[in-house]
Amino acid sequence: MTRSLATIQVNPFEDDVVREPREVSFSVPGLNDAPLNTLLAEFAALDAGTVPRERPAKARKAQLVVSPDRGYGKSHLLGRVFAALGRQATKVYLRPFQDPYKAWHSILLLTIQELDRSDDDKPGTPSQLEALAVGTLAHVVADFAEDGIPDRAEAPQAVAFLRKLGNNSSLPEAETRKWIKWLGELIADASEIGRLCARLKARRHVDLHGREKAWLRVFAACALDGPYGERRTAALKWLRAEPLEPDEVALLRIDAASNDGAGDASAQEINDLSFRRLRGLCQLASYYRPFVFCFDQTEFYASDVGLIKTLGNCIDQLYVDLPNHLTVITANQENWVTEIQPHIAPPQRQRMSPEIALEGIRIGGARELITERLREYGLGESILEKFFAGGWLEGVFSPIPELGVRALLMRAAERFRSLQTDRPPAPGPSLDDLFRLEVNGVRAKRALLAYNQDCLMWFAKDIGRGFSDITISRPQDRRYFSLEWRWPDRQVCFAFEGGDHWRRWQAIADEAIRMARAQGDRAFLAYVFRTPDLAKVPRPTWSAAAATLDEAKTRGFHIVELTPDQMCEIHAARELYSNALQGNIAYSGTETLAWLQARFVPFLKEIAFRPAAAEAKKANSGKPDGKKPVTMRPDHASKSPPSSPSPARAVGLDDAALRIVLDMMREQRIADISAVLDRLGSRDLRDRLLRSVEAHPNLKAHPGPQTIYLQWRITA
Repeated sequence: MTRSLATIQVNPFEDDVVREPREVSFSVPGLNDAPLNTLLAEFAALDAGTVPRERPAKARKAQLVVSPDRGYGKSHLLGRVFAALGRQATKVYLRPFQDPYKAWHSILLLTIQELDRSDDDKPGTPSQLEALAVGTLAHVVADFAEDGIPDRAEAPQAVAFLRKLGNNSSLPEAETRKWIKWLGELIADASEIGRLCARLKARRHVDLHGREKAWLRVFAACALDGPYGERRTAALKWLRAEPLEPDEVALLRIDAASNDGAGDASAQEINDLSFRRLRGLCQLASYYRPFVFCFDQTEFYASDVGLIKTLGNCIDQLYVDLPNHLTVITANQENWVTEIQPHIAPPQRQRMSPEIALEGIRIGGARELITERLREYGLGESILEKFFAGGWLEGVFSPIPELGVRALLMRAAERFRSLQTDRPPAPGPSLDDLFRLEVNGVRAKRALLAYNQDCLMWFAKDIGRGFSDITISRPQDRRYFSLEWRWPDRQVCFAFEGGDHWRRWQAIADEAIRMARAQGDRAFLAYVFRTPDLAKVPRPTWSAAAATLDEAKTRGFHIVELTPDQMCEIHAARELYSNALQGNIAYSGTETLAWLQARFVPFLKEIAFRPAAAEAKKANSGKPDGKKPVTMRPDHASKSPPSSPSPARAVGLDDAALRIVLDMMREQRIADISAVLDRLGSRDLRDRLLRSVEAHPNLKAHPGPQTIYLQWRITA
């Protein structure tokens, strides 16, 4: 079906920013092939040989990708790398960390979040963590079974299948499950696991520093338990360097010493343990596939010398201590040369490759890109001729023979608007429009909705600077409260904790009490933000910590449970600011930050100036105070029903509902999400619908300032 320009509700060229590398679907042949091939060749050298490897592969130099200016496709290149590597690598996209004292913890959390997704994001398919666990255990046991296992006559004939299973965890379900269960029984056998662990170091030179048994049994829980099973939940906590309860230790069948995430650990101890978990994952990648760690949006580091130095330390330590991985760093040339590189020590710079320069697009590639975008929306040859008529494209490239891709898309978007003759020319989007667009963009991407301590810390640190006469700092003498706002008569502190262990929360409350006592007459408030995908705290069973938490509350301590809409707004604020820093929008970082600070004034004022003393008195009396919970402005945000699943964990539509959506989209090609929800009969299905759209190859979500449009995509 050929469509007219006037019927297109979405401008095909306004989607000009890659929010996440996985969303990249089309590339102009030849454009930036040289940088792509360089990165793939570096990975191939790391990935040479057969799996499992005789010894961990040495980490390669960090690959430094530099863009001559904004909009040359840094994130797009990462998307192409991700697509080209496919199931050969575990790809971890690293947005900037914000706490120089917990950088490894940030990297670990993002790595586990990536592993908890499937390779193709399709509902019902195994997560990468499950595949990693199965692949690793299969090869470990195959190494053991090759020599025969007493009392297990089936072991020798199992070797061939275990090798197949280790290299392809998507083998037929019935046969696979039988042998995965067999693996689990072997690892659970106290008389066998010691000999299995010995094979790790002796046969493959994998050194897990005395935690071999714990790693194997944690992987067994990931391989054998269901998506939300108790053992798998405990295993994820262990992998995230969180402390475990005694019943969780018993579920995993690990020894007490391996429960090394102390409840009262300091930031440095949490960071060190997080690094050891990452090192273990990279060591075990010898049995499965290497990692690729991608540091993107590095413009965020430019204003903070402490973060830049920590980035240099991370790159150095990745190279020295973590095998079986490739590090990639992207940057804009001017930011890198003038603001970041001077603060990275010369020995650390030696861990990086020579600059890999991105290329601009030329007129032939531009024609292909524009044609592809128009055809994706069902626009035929007559529209194509009209679009290119009058030498428009030749004019775009005169006298400059090469442009950044985003500059081209912006010119094409203007051209598209001008050809829609029944619509008046639209002014450039306001910051309010761009913010609301980002809110819908975050809502459409599951990966952007998960708990992110760096996003929350950025929000408190940078948006908080909108207050007058405020001093914002990162105190070094605190264990948990890593950021503070200070005025002469008031102090507001923030801790960032995603775990749910009672001892950690008791330690956080203890620190809040100590800080409050030290304030004298100065007003004191302390906060921890919690996002909807996290477990609720405190729990009714926390009897040992209850008194401490209660006292902390009387002294100004608050746990703020953010709603899904609040979470979308905070993430959207960071995305908008990042776009400004990268030059992706027509507003500077300074003016964008000032607008965001003004936008969040009501929320900031409520958390900064709530009457701590009055609340303490009412809390002591046990009487309700009638105060409303902390809220943000509800602009352009619809309420999520209480029964909705967490956005970060929401599942897709059932088969019947999905068929309704597919039939509607085949017919209409583009539709407002509200119309689709009306067809389904419930606005409460929004998050489930977006998860199904994200997973389906023929559906795509286009965020707009007022709504989200869904598109039927024509695929090859």
